[in-house]
Amino acid sequence: MDVFRAANRQHAKLSAMSRLNLEKFFAPIASKLESVESELQKIVQSEITVVSRLAEHISKGSGKRLRPALVLLASRFCGGTSDKDVRYGAVFELLHTATLIHDDIIDHAPIRRGRPSLNAEWGSTLSVLFGDFLYLQAMQITLADRNWRTLDIFADVITRMVEGELIQNECLYRPDVSRKTYFDIIERKTAILFAACAEVGAILAERDENFCRNMYRFGLELGRAFQLVDDLLDYTSTSDHLGKPVFSDLREGKLTLPMLALLEKAPASAMPVIARVWGNNPPSVSPEDANLLLELLKQHGSLEEARELAGQASSAALDSLSANDGDPEMTRALREITETLLERTY
Repeated sequence: MDVFRAANRQHAKLSAMSRLNLEKFFAPIASKLESVESELQKIVQSEITVVSRLAEHISKGSGKRLRPALVLLASRFCGGTSDKDVRYGAVFELLHTATLIHDDIIDHAPIRRGRPSLNAEWGSTLSVLFGDFLYLQAMQITLADRNWRTLDIFADVITRMVEGELIQNECLYRPDVSRKTYFDIIERKTAILFAACAEVGAILAERDENFCRNMYRFGLELGRAFQLVDDLLDYTSTSDHLGKPVFSDLREGKLTLPMLALLEKAPASAMPVIARVWGNNPPSVSPEDANLLLELLKQHGSLEEARELAGQASSAALDSLSANDGDPEMTRALREITETLLERTY
């Protein structure tokens, strides 16, 4: 069964522009990305029918493979020559996929990348178990490498991602969430995985501590910028482009930066609308409230502020990248990816 190979074709109509742009930057590592796909296919092959069927379901909605690509590009940037980056690319894609599965269960999300989520199709019990299966497969690969630095990173990433989920769920449907808490959540849930991908690329290339630290900072800031733009697009994009309903974060009780900024500037205008959305059973955003919130977000500069902070994080990422003397071709690719992710509109 060809579970993961060429799965992006299934997702093409939702994100063709951004996917094609990234593929252009992935050209130097295209053959290795194919090897990552083969590795993923081998990992999820199973004699257990239900495992194969669950794997087939998620393969049809797979993403752009940004995280494994970041491992591969970072390794090349740092002068790596081994094929270990392929295995670690698969590891981080498994972690990312498992996290998405568990997130959808917690959020009761019916859609993921334009298709029914795993939990909507198969139920929460099987979905939880399959997410756990992917985590354990990733751990098995990492343990087999006997590289204690990467094993430490793997353990730290999982721990901090779970902590981020715990913090986020404690803050659901609470209007008093602080910016500090918000940035803590996005660092743990998103940025730390980007940081690990970049740092592991440097470790595999056997670079010194300072070089590895700069790569970690590059990935961390890139992840922050990526999530800030994602949170912005939840208000400004469309359901067709996102592959999920817009205003999902607000309906799920999550106050992200655009709404936090609005609450700081115009609480008297914003809070009654948020209370109305959360007071519906189930929470929902009417077209009238969506238009009102968008108008308030624009009027008070909240969308622009989110974009500006994403730009600052992106610039910090590029500064950390520039602190290292890496392969010129990979330097250009990593810079262009960073700029493209910031500028995307869906």
